[in-house]
Amino acid sequence: MAQYSNSKLLDRPEPGLIKWSPNPGDDNFLHVNLQHRVVQLYKPTGHARRGRFDYERVAKLDDIPPLSTYDWSPAYPGLVAIGTASGTINIINLNDSTNHYLEQRLKFTRFCQAIAFNNGSLLAVGLERVRNDQCLQIWDINRLTDLKPNASWPSLDGSILGEAVHRFEPATTVSSTKFFEDSPQTLVIGIKGQGIRIYDLRDPNGAVINYQTKCNNNLAIDYMDSNYFASSSLDRPGIVIWDRRATSRHLASPFYSDATETDGLPWGAALNLDRAIDINPSNVPDRGSLVRSIRFCREHRGLLAVLSRTGQLRVLETTKEFATWDGHYDHHHESPEILDARNSYELDMGFTKGNRKHDQIVSFDWVTLNSPTLTPRALVLRASGAYEILEKPSYTSDHIYKMVPWQAPHRGLEEGTSYHGLMRFDTTQYPEMMGSLLVDEALKNIPLFGDQKMPIATVVSHALELPPLKEDPDSDFEEKDDLLRSLTGAKTTSEKILALRRHAQNASQSRELSSGDKYMTNDGLVSNQQAHENLLTATLNTTGVPRKAQVVLDHVMLLRAKEKYLFDYPANINITSDDPWLKDMWLWVDRAAGAAYDEGMVAQGIDYSFLGVIPIWTKDLGRKGTSRLYNGSALPDDAAWERGLQTLLNAKTGEPSYGKLKTNRPARREVAMRICEWGKKSIDLEEKNSSSFTRAAARALFEGDFTEAVNILKAASAEYPELLFVSLALQLTGRGDRGLAKEQLDFDDTVASKTDPYLRAISALIATNNWETIANQESLPLRERTYIALRNFDDDKLTNWLDDQLWTAMKTGDIEGIVLTGITDNLVDIFAKYVEKFNDIQTATLVLSICSPRYINDYRCQVWRNAYRAYLQRHKAFLQRTKFEVESTKKSKHRGVPTIKPLSRQIALRCVYCDAEYELSSKTGGGGGGMGVPSASAAAAAQAPTQQQGRGTNYLMATSIHAGVSCINCGRHLPRCVVCLEVVGIPRSDKPELSDDAQVRLAAKFPTFCLKCDHVLHLDHARQWFARHVECPVPECRCRCNFKANPELNYH
Repeated sequence: MAQYSNSKLLDRPEPGLIKWSPNPGDDNFLHVNLQHRVVQLYKPTGHARRGRFDYERVAKLDDIPPLSTYDWSPAYPGLVAIGTASGTINIINLNDSTNHYLEQRLKFTRFCQAIAFNNGSLLAVGLERVRNDQCLQIWDINRLTDLKPNASWPSLDGSILGEAVHRFEPATTVSSTKFFEDSPQTLVIGIKGQGIRIYDLRDPNGAVINYQTKCNNNLAIDYMDSNYFASSSLDRPGIVIWDRRATSRHLASPFYSDATETDGLPWGAALNLDRAIDINPSNVPDRGSLVRSIRFCREHRGLLAVLSRTGQLRVLETTKEFATWDGHYDHHHESPEILDARNSYELDMGFTKGNRKHDQIVSFDWVTLNSPTLTPRALVLRASGAYEILEKPSYTSDHIYKMVPWQAPHRGLEEGTSYHGLMRFDTTQYPEMMGSLLVDEALKNIPLFGDQKMPIATVVSHALELPPLKEDPDSDFEEKDDLLRSLTGAKTTSEKILALRRHAQNASQSRELSSGDKYMTNDGLVSNQQAHENLLTATLNTTGVPRKAQVVLDHVMLLRAKEKYLFDYPANINITSDDPWLKDMWLWVDRAAGAAYDEGMVAQGIDYSFLGVIPIWTKDLGRKGTSRLYNGSALPDDAAWERGLQTLLNAKTGEPSYGKLKTNRPARREVAMRICEWGKKSIDLEEKNSSSFTRAAARALFEGDFTEAVNILKAASAEYPELLFVSLALQLTGRGDRGLAKEQLDFDDTVASKTDPYLRAISALIATNNWETIANQESLPLRERTYIALRNFDDDKLTNWLDDQLWTAMKTGDIEGIVLTGITDNLVDIFAKYVEKFNDIQTATLVLSICSPRYINDYRCQVWRNAYRAYLQRHKAFLQRTKFEVESTKKSKHRGVPTIKPLSRQIALRCVYCDAEYELSSKTGGGGGGMGVPSASAAAAAQAPTQQQGRGTNYLMATSIHAGVSCINCGRHLPRCVVCLEVVGIPRSDKPELSDDAQVRLAAKFPTFCLKCDHVLHLDHARQWFARHVECPVPECRCRCNFKANPELNYH
C-alpha cells in the first residue's frame, strides 16, 4: 500500500487504489475508491490476460471513513484496517453488508501515515510525530477475530481491541511499515528524515537495526526472498533495495564491504537505483511523491514493479551478483549480498503520451498466480476507472529468433510459403528445443481462475507431448518488415491503406500521396483530378507486397463494409479518411442531407434536395423531374423557380455573396454559392506549414475579403518570411498600384508558385487581376473554382463555364463533380467513368441510393446495386448485405412509400446430407428454392399425384408425425442429438412434453446446430451441456462451440 503524507492528500489518485489479496490461497482483489469512499471486493472468474479480464463483484461497502492509508489482513481475508487523517483506526468487515465498522481512537489526534497486518493477529500503525506519545503502536486483534461470524458489529466499539501491546518510536514520524512474512514478529518501518529500522518483537531488549537513508516510503518486501525489501523517497525518482542481513560489519563479506566503502552503496543496501522511473523532479510543481508505489511479484524472486505519478509502470528484474568467497571467510551465509538489475520492461507505453490522462495508470498490484510457469502479470487501475491486465514479456519472447536459419530467400516461394523457417529437429529433440515456445503458446489463452480454471501441469505436459508442427510457428516472421508492422498496428482500413501508400511511395521514391496535399510532379502542378487518380493508382505497380497487404488491397470494399460504410455520413467521412476526395464528397452529402432534413429544401411545391449547382442554375429536375413536384404541380417556369429559391434563402437581406455583380438570376446564383459551401472544410491553421496559411488566405480572397487575406499572410510571415512579399503585393493590389505589385509577384512567383496551388492562385490574381485565370486553374479543387465562377462570371459566361466543367468531370470520372451535378442523372455518368477506372461500385451505389430510384431512373444504378449485393453475398457478408438492403429501402421512400420493393423473408431449410433447399414461402408446384437454386420440394411436387398438388401439400410434413421430419429428396432424417443420441425431429423417449417446466417443453421441440462442427443437439440438452462446458459433447471433436470472447457481456 502506498502511504500518503499530509502534502500528498491532494495527490492521491481519484479512481482509488487496488490491492490483490495478500493471502496466496485467496483469489480476490480490493478496490478502494477514495473519491466516493467505497470499498469493493472482486473475484476473478476466468481469463486474466492482456485484452481480457473476467471478474465479478463479491461485496461492496459504502460510506467508509476518509482514509489516508489502509491494509488487508492476510490471515483474516474479511478484515481491512483503515487509517485516517485524525489518527482513528477503523476496521471494516468485508463479509458484513451493514457498512458498520469499528473505531479505535488514539490518545492524541494526529495523522495516520501507515498501517500493516502481519500473518497472524498483529496490526501495526505508524503515526505522525507528537511529543508525548509513541508513533509506532501495535495491537493484537485476536479478540476481534475470535468473534462469531454472526456477531453484530454495531454493538461493538474500538475498546474491544484494548491497549496497544507494543509502543515504539517516541517523537518521530513513522512514514511506512511492513511485516516480514517468514517472520511475523519482525517488521520494518520507515522514519521520516532519518532512515529505516527493523524491529524484532520477540527481543526483550528491544534491539533495533538501523539504516541511514531518506528513502523511507513505499516499503515492499520480496515474497520469494524476505531478506530483501525496497523503499523510495518522496522527492527522488530512484529506489533502494535493502538486505536485512546487514546487521554487523564484521559479518559482512569483503565483497560487500568493498561495495559500501568504494562504490558509494549505503550500508544495508543491496541495490541503489538513482533513476528507477523516467521523471524529472524539477518538472513536478508540488511536493507529491514521484514514486507512487512499489510491489514485488509473489512467484518470481527479485521481480518488482515501480509505478510513477505520471502512470509509468516499469518492471525491474534483479538477480544476485556472483561473488567468489575467500577460503578464510566462514560467514558468507550471514553476509548481505549485492543485487544487479539485469533487465527492465515497460508494461504500458501510454504514459509517454501526455494527452492520455484518462488512460493513465493510477494503481496496480501483481496478480497471484501460484505458478512460476505462467507469465507474470499485473492488475492495473486506470484513471478512467477501468481494470486491465498487463503482462511482462515472456522469457521466451526472443527465443524463436535464435533458431531462424538466416538464408537467402529461395525456399518455399513456389509453394507460396514464407522463405523464412525454423530449424528442423528430430522428434526426440523437438520438446527440448521448442518446449518453452510450446508451453507459452499453450498457456496464452487458458482461464486462470474460476470454474474453468485448468491445471497448469496438465496443460504443460500436454503441450510437450505434441508432435512437431508441419508448419513453422513463425509463418508471419515477415512482420518484422516495417510495412507489416504498420498493418498490424493499424486498426482501420483507412490506416492500412495509408500504410500501403507510404510503402509504395518509399519503394518508388515518388511524391507523397497519402495526405492529399502534394500536387507536385517533375513538370509542375497537376490537376486536382489527376492528383486523385495518382493517389488511387499509387499501389498498382508496387512489387514485393506481402500477403497481408494484398488481402487489404483486394478487399477494400469488404473491409469498409464491415466498418459500417453505409448511410451514416459522418462515419463515412472517417472510414474514407485515406482518400481526401472521398471525404470531401461525403462532407458535401452530409451537409446536403442536413439541409434537406424535415423538408428543409422544399419550397413552392418543389423539392430542391440534393441538387447541385448546374440543376439549380439551369432549372433542371432531371428525367424523372415530376417526382420532385408536390401535389401534382406542373413544371415551374423561371419565375416560379426563382420564387422557390428565394423562399429557401429566407428573404436574406444585405449584400449578396456575389457582391455587386449584375445577374438576371440572383436567387439561383445565391443558392448555388451556398451549395458550394456545403463542401467547404474548416481551415486548420495548426498544421504549421506555409500551405495552410496560403490556403486560408486564398479562401478569404475567393470570398472577397482582401483584409482577412492580408492579415493571415502578415501573421504567417513571422514564421515564413517569403509570405511577407505576397502580403505586401496583395496590399498594393488592393490600393490599385499595379506596377509595384507586379514586381513583387515576379519575385515570389519564382519561389513558391510551382509547389502550392493556393499560392499560385494568389500570385495569378496579383499579376493579372483576372478571376477567369484562377477559375481555370485545375490544380485547385473544383468546388472552390465553381465558387469563384459564381461570384465573378456573368450569366452567359457562367453557363458556358459550367457546361465545360461538367463535360470534363464526366470524361474523367471526377467525383468532385458532385458539387456541379448533385445526386442527379448527371452524377450517374460521372460515376460510370469512376467505376470503370477504379471499380468502386460500393461508393457509387451508396451515394446514388440516396436518390435512386426515388428521383433517378437509370438502369446503371440497379446494375451497380445488384453487383454490390452479390459482392457482399459472395464474401458471406450476410449481415452487411442485409443492412444495406434494409437501409437503402428506407432511403428510397418517396412521401412515406418505399420505391424499392422490400425483399421477401429469406428463411429456408437445407438438408445437411443432400444439400437440397426448401424455401418456406414457396408453394408446391411453384418455382425454385432460395438463392436461385431449384428446391427439392418443387422437384417432388412435379412427380406427386395431381390431387396432392391441388391441395397444396406441404411435403416437409407429408410423412407420419411419428416418423419424424425427413428430406423428401434423399429420405434421410435429421441427425442424432450428440447428447441423448436420439434422432432430432422424432418424439423422444424421455417425453419432455410432459414436463412441468414450460421452458423445457418449449426447448425440446427445437434442434440446435453448431455452424463450425455441424453437430446437432436438442435445445434443452444444449443448454444443460454448455452451462458447464465450452467444447462440443462429441469426444473426438475439439470444437469450442460455446466459446465467448467476452463472457461479461449479456448474450441473452
